Amino acid sequence: MSVHVVTTLHEDGYNLYGKQYIKTWEKFFPEDWTIDYYAEGHTPTFGSRVRVLDFNNTCTEWTEYYNYIQHQVGSIKGKKQINRYKKALRWSFKMFTLLHALKTSTSDYVIWLDADVYATSKPKDRWIQTILNNKCIAGQLETVRGFPHIETGIIPINRTHSETHKIIDWIEQGYVHKKILDEAKPWDGIWIAKLNSLRIVDMNILSILIRQKNNIQAKTSSNDNLKWLVHNVGDKKFGNAYSGRSGRSKQAELI
Repeated sequence: MSVHVVTTLHEDGYNLYGKQYIKTWEKFFPEDWTIDYYAEGHTPTFGSRVRVLDFNNTCTEWTEYYNYIQHQVGSIKGKKQINRYKKALRWSFKMFTLLHALKTSTSDYVIWLDADVYATSKPKDRWIQTILNNKCIAGQLETVRGFPHIETGIIPINRTHSETHKIIDWIEQGYVHKKILDEAKPWDGIWIAKLNSLRIVDMNILSILIRQKNNIQAKTSSNDNLKWLVHNVGDKKFGNAYSGRSGRSKQAELI
């Protein structure tokens, strides 16, 4: 069994939390797990376990997506609509990274993991097989602003499953072909949730991450031994110097 973990981040996020959190991945992830960090315009420093890829040189289809959003924003004056595109852009890095990994990885499993997730221990034996439960993908389903939403801090996928091509096609529709921008809320979690609600694939729905908000962790059951990853959610972790729309400092904004 081989596992390939991927994430992406810009320099602001790397300095604020990514560098610290990814050290926990190096410490606790099993030795046969590989970790790829897609760097957005910076040169991070990690240990030997983390391979660094240049996002722009690797996920080349993202540039057209970005240029399209730039063009759209150029003709918009309303702050609400501009912020909508900022969020669509912010979470696109994740989807293009995952798409690239699914197309190129040779591992049995691909896991997208947000860089604001940290590990507290090693996973239990057969953890990934357990959370997938013979399905192609697993997800933590919730409702956000009235929409079904998958908590995309983690997206575990069995790359060898017969339905994986459907996930690749769906991400391509949303991001390469920009269908996500037709959504009322162009959020990655809403797009991934449609894999389940539209029955495109059979998704195993369960709670995977421990949620931490405003430095307070949600309570977990003593019997819940599948949870060993903590997601530091929300925008307060950015502080006053960073935008809650983009997660970036003002001087690093893309639009």
